[in-house]
Amino acid sequence: MIVKSIEGLRGAANLGRRIGGKALASIIILFILLWGTFVIIPAGHRGVVMLWGSVEKRVMGEGLNFKVPLAEQVIKVDVRVQPHPFREIDAASKEYQSVKLTGMMNFHIDPAYVNELYQKVGLDFAAKVIDPAFNDFIKEVVPTYTITEILPKREEIRRTAMLKLGGNLSRYHIIVDDIYLSNIRFGPDYERAIEAKQVAQQQVETQKQILAQREIEARQKVATAKGEAESTIIVAQGQAKANEVLSRSISPLLVQYKSIEKWSGNLPQVAGGALPFINLGRLGEAPK
Repeated sequence: MIVKSIEGLRGAANLGRRIGGKALASIIILFILLWGTFVIIPAGHRGVVMLWGSVEKRVMGEGLNFKVPLAEQVIKVDVRVQPHPFREIDAASKEYQSVKLTGMMNFHIDPAYVNELYQKVGLDFAAKVIDPAFNDFIKEVVPTYTITEILPKREEIRRTAMLKLGGNLSRYHIIVDDIYLSNIRFGPDYERAIEAKQVAQQQVETQKQILAQREIEARQKVATAKGEAESTIIVAQGQAKANEVLSRSISPLLVQYKSIEKWSGNLPQVAGGALPFINLGRLGEAPK
């Protein structure tokens, strides 16, 4: 009797474990199914909905979205502004000189048509659509310019590229925001010619600076000489004026006084013992 009771308890426990395991499995499966009915689209993205491999017309926006579990698959596509660098493209100028260009394009995908882009082109649209379009544009536009016009008209080429490339890519719902031409190179011979021209221009500028400096120095010397000459003239004029004033101030009486002032008081010796005769002159005359 006791043995039968123990066996009954064991059977009940096994049955409970079997029922509990099935319940847990059911809960897990239900959670997976419920979780599979939702998808989160991050900011700056859109969701392309695939139903059994076919692209649906509806596009999922940002945030939490509902989908059919197991049947629908969601492809998340970035619709923010993105940079795309261009590899170096070899083109030719109007006179068939080699021109090589590299650049960068900023673009974004029209959020309302990400499903069409994915359906027609795929996510590798940059290699399939953007690069060939830019390559064709460069080889079409650059030959309309002479090699000497390319650098001065760089901004014009950039604007034309943005308009033409934008028109080309709009059919794929790719919007061109801006284009930058980061580097323009020419053939080795032309680059050497440009370098030689720049060196010659630098030498000309250097000679101009030297001549300008010499002209400044010459003008400085002329100004100095002119100043010295004017100074000499002014001094001479002052001296002449002083002499004129001095000559006017000398009277005969002053001359006689100066003569007496300079006399030492010694009379000259005369043979025979006679006194010397000193002629002081009349008043107003110089002494003899």
